[in-house]
Amino acid sequence: MQNVSDHTVLIVDDDQIVGKALGHLIKQVGAQSVYVSSGRRALEKITTADTPFSLIISDQQMPEMKGSELLEKAKEITPDTIRFLITGYADVDAVTEALNKGAIHRYISKPWNTEALIEAVRNGLEQYAVIVENHRLFALAKEQNTVLYKLNVALKKDTDRHHKALLNKNELIAELAARLEKECNSQDHMQEIQTFLQKKHLLDQTSLHALHSAMAAELYKQFTDIAARSGFEMPETFESSC
Repeated sequence: MQNVSDHTVLIVDDDQIVGKALGHLIKQVGAQSVYVSSGRRALEKITTADTPFSLIISDQQMPEMKGSELLEKAKEITPDTIRFLITGYADVDAVTEALNKGAIHRYISKPWNTEALIEAVRNGLEQYAVIVENHRLFALAKEQNTVLYKLNVALKKDTDRHHKALLNKNELIAELAARLEKECNSQDHMQEIQTFLQKKHLLDQTSLHALHSAMAAELYKQFTDIAARSGFEMPETFESSC
């Protein structure tokens, strides 16, 4: 939230004495003030100011441009600025029209009560500070929502990528299991061949052990290749469970 000293009030009145009196009042509140004597000069200040005025206090009866007309134009330039209109009882119609158009937030009757006006100015500056803070929080929330959306998109992409990788792993595991089952089932045929060769005295015990060792080594080599492609590691020694 802004400090009171951060606020600047634009005072618009063709009577310099009134302008100085209002400037002294604003100083009591603790804010800064800028004084101009006409609506035209006020619009120039509003348009060229580095930061918007927190509050505009304008007299109604001024040459060239009425205060209600000035505040209506000021609303188009800086809609968040709080706008006060100082007017006499004879200007009721102008005040009513300005209120209906949303050009002013409050009107101050002449002659004003100093304490009441000081309180009104304080409330107006607090109202402006709340508006500015709400804009800041909205912008921050919008920025955070954008960041969260990007994180969510990235997370979804990572999840999809990991899901695909998992499916590929499962397919490779299934392939490995199928080949293992196939190789184990083939041992039955190998047993028949071994029995036949032994009966015919074509395969002695030493040759049989050598055949088993060769088969185990070949199987181990095949499984090692499959495991490596699947991201697994085979043990250093291989024991057949077939």
